[in-house]
Amino acid sequence: MSSDKDVKTKVLSLLEDSRPDKDVKTEVLTLDAGLLEGGGQVIRNCIGLSYIISCLLNKPVKLLNARAKRKDPGLKPQHASGLKLMQDLYQAELQGGNIGSQEIYFKPNGVNTSDTFIADTQTAGSITLLIQISLPALLFSAPPPKKKLFLPPRSKKVILKGGTTVIASPPIDFLIEVFKPIVEREFGLHFNINVVGRGYYPQGKGEVVLRVDPIVERTLKPLNLVDRGEITKVRGRVTIANKSKQIGKRMATAASEVLTEAALPELENIQFDIEINSEKINAGKGLIRLWAETSTGCIISGNDIKETPEEVGKNAAEKFIRNIKHGGCVDEHLQDQLIIFMALAESRSKLVSGPITLHTRTAIHFIETMSGAKFHIKKLDSSESLVNIQDNSLDWDEGMYLIECEGIGLMVSE
Repeated sequence: MSSDKDVKTKVLSLLEDSRPDKDVKTEVLTLDAGLLEGGGQVIRNCIGLSYIISCLLNKPVKLLNARAKRKDPGLKPQHASGLKLMQDLYQAELQGGNIGSQEIYFKPNGVNTSDTFIADTQTAGSITLLIQISLPALLFSAPPPKKKLFLPPRSKKVILKGGTTVIASPPIDFLIEVFKPIVEREFGLHFNINVVGRGYYPQGKGEVVLRVDPIVERTLKPLNLVDRGEITKVRGRVTIANKSKQIGKRMATAASEVLTEAALPELENIQFDIEINSEKINAGKGLIRLWAETSTGCIISGNDIKETPEEVGKNAAEKFIRNIKHGGCVDEHLQDQLIIFMALAESRSKLVSGPITLHTRTAIHFIETMSGAKFHIKKLDSSESLVNIQDNSLDWDEGMYLIECEGIGLMVSE
């Protein structure tokens, strides 16, 4: 694995003059995106790291079998939009970025010095997933500072259009209420998410403005989430579009019934806030979310969006209870989203989690392969033995785990 000094030097040289000699043939890093989870998350992690990998290995990235394990393989609108955004950020050569493509070639050529970018799915494609693919790149998008004329890097603005509350993706509220406070505090980064308008399936038409402060002359701090502590606050919120407050009350009632049946003292008598938004869409949808804050700063959540109010409330409460009961420091959505930042951070990151999701196992496999960071997973039972993320015989849906990572300590420096 490259030392921190090597990483800094290679990142610096690529940021300053990253365009390779046209006469030099560059080896391609080819990856099978159909392994493990085999979905869009592989694309987000691999392309999100592609610029950094060009720094470390001087290789463009080629993905085969994109979303091979989905019912409708190949790129969907949000994946194509994410790739186009990354192409703009990296001034990259992109092949296979069209909807339906299962083979992608991505060759970064240098950070775009523009301050504003736009990504529009033109559908209800998930804005949350656009943020996931672009945030790591935006954090390291500033040119190396000049010692004698050092000024803080200008923030990057990305206007994102599509769906904010859609099925098969965490809602934008999850990023604001759970993901953002954790990664800002733990890793020492800063960004802002402003919801201009919400977008629901199938119309979309949502808009979010993301502002990111690039980091220079320092690394991301290592993550240390190993003790959940005691639950100190539990909150519930219902957000509905173009529907009566009564619909929101039905969601909250269904959730409360499930929470009461769980017979957990900390989950009793939760009061739900109900928000009604007037959006420019024909039909409204509803979202319910629950989250708990703990004495050690953990945030555990559960959310759902479905067709009927009762189904939404019931499913959200069941997910929330499952995350509370496993005893880990994060829920299943936050778990895999921390992996890429653990790899880029300095020193050793530690995370105690409940059951390891297939998304997390997939993220570790590809991020470790690409970045050189080293992950170790230990099951916290009587044996406390190290486990292999590709071991399908293990019951990953049970128990608690310690995820440790020796990060590469990436830094933009002169």
